[in-house]
Amino acid sequence: MWQIWAVLLLLMAGAAHAALPARPDGPVLDQANILPDADEAALTQKLTAYTAQTGRAIIVATVPSLDGVDVADYAQQLAESWDIGGAKTEQGVLFLIAPADRKLRIHAARGVQERLPDVLAGRILRDEVTPRFRAGDYAGGVNAAVDQIIAQLNRDPADAKAIAEAAAAAQRDGASSSGGTIASAVFWIILIVVAIAIFGRRNRGFAHRRSGIDPGVVLWGISEIARAASHSNSNSGWGGSSWGGSDSG
Repeated sequence: MWQIWAVLLLLMAGAAHAALPARPDGPVLDQANILPDADEAALTQKLTAYTAQTGRAIIVATVPSLDGVDVADYAQQLAESWDIGGAKTEQGVLFLIAPADRKLRIHAARGVQERLPDVLAGRILRDEVTPRFRAGDYAGGVNAAVDQIIAQLNRDPADAKAIAEAAAAAQRDGASSSGGTIASAVFWIILIVVAIAIFGRRNRGFAHRRSGIDPGVVLWGISEIARAASHSNSNSGWGGSSWGGSDSG
């Protein structure tokens, strides 16, 4: 009897692993054929140049279907199989798209997770990709995501951390009641204003140095707070999303 159970367990374990495609020679694999040739060529050139300049790998992969595997599991298996970013530094990002399943995932390797955590990946998918995909603009959605990923990875580490923390705080606030969200928003705005004042005084007279917090980071943080206040029940998706309506975890 135990032999039967052992076989069943092996079959169940095998079912959780997808039949993964081989890693492409370049940074783009479009098995689902959603990208026109010219757009794929331009995207390949952009990502190849970025990797040569920074050492970070950004891979875009489209697959016809996930074969019943959870999008997060599939992305992790694919990233590990392809060794995106290198085993030592893990400086890589995978953008996975499964059109037949209407699923997306931005998977950041460990070396870049602090700059690009799941909460920011989810925001990119919701704000930049999903609206374009719903309109049938796949190339536009992919390029918008890639541009946002590059922008976040290129930020100063302190700025990237501040943005990630603001996004996480906005998401937590969005899950609370509207009254609690507004109170928290007021708190964060006051905190940001105080921080600007402190860092501004500290760096006054040192024109050759960066003057504390990047104003762009502050504006982004405030926009995230406003988003949380107006969408208190929204779900970030945590990096995975379906462009058919609801986010996936």
